Amino acid sequence: MAWIILKQAAIMLLLNLVGIIAYRTKIVDKNGGRQFSSFVLEIVTPVLVVNAYSEVEYEFRLVVNMLWTFLIAAISYVVAITAAYLLIRRKAGRETEIERFSVIYSNCGFMGIPLASALLGNEGVFYATAFLTIFFCFAWTHGIMLLTGQHDRRALLKKFCSPTMIGIAIGLVLFFCRIQLPGILQTTFDYVAGLNTPMAMVASGISVAQANLLQAVRTPRVYYVSAVKLLGIPLLLTLLFLPLSFIPMEVRTVVLVLMAAPSAAMCTLQCQKHSMNDVYASDIFAMTTILSMAAMPAVVKLFTTLLELVSA
Repeated sequence: MAWIILKQAAIMLLLNLVGIIAYRTKIVDKNGGRQFSSFVLEIVTPVLVVNAYSEVEYEFRLVVNMLWTFLIAAISYVVAITAAYLLIRRKAGRETEIERFSVIYSNCGFMGIPLASALLGNEGVFYATAFLTIFFCFAWTHGIMLLTGQHDRRALLKKFCSPTMIGIAIGLVLFFCRIQLPGILQTTFDYVAGLNTPMAMVASGISVAQANLLQAVRTPRVYYVSAVKLLGIPLLLTLLFLPLSFIPMEVRTVVLVLMAAPSAAMCTLQCQKHSMNDVYASDIFAMTTILSMAAMPAVVKLFTTLLELVSA
């Protein structure tokens, strides 16, 4: 399983480079990058979700696993929030709110879904969509309050009416009612769903290219925040998940992978919206995205190795 993550991480890195090259050579500009991201988030990802639900055969096991995903995803965020407040201490001159948000919330849509799909196919996407529901609940309540001190109920409601959430709702209806898409529509959805990984990673590369990588590399604090995000919290969750043998390994692995993904691009966007230090948020996003290519396979390898030792 760790080898699959490593292989997928290498592919993602190369796809990221495609996005970086496209931006640096001015084939795509900043506005084009945003449109690229919007296309992935508002069209490709919802279709991928619907496609995953429609192609997964109904099983009671999957329903139970979905409920387990909801539960341990919520627990994971409680652990991450607690760890962030303990490990990212408030100090004059620090962007504490940005650092804590970056540590807690991951780029689980862009990075997580392709990895979950690579690991478990449509079943992995099935669990990833359950995780995304919990992500939206936490990110648009606690996350927004953390950054701005305001509770944005309208933003939360809008997010639950977003194309991705609508895709989840449609997918659940197809899954529970055991409805299959017509052949032509299914083939079309297959083609669109296949765009998710390449387009998401190219869009991520365009975002990384807009950051000042030299500045990020020269900032020691960025390394500390990245270590907490990519190693500290995933290792805590690894220790938490190990004894939970009654929860299927697939569910625990997908949640761990999604939590171990790099910092959410949402932090940079919210900083821009609220006139905060979006440059620093972008530096953390870029650094964690690059370092995650090595950190995520290492975390998964450690988790699977420890599972084998515990079960031996």
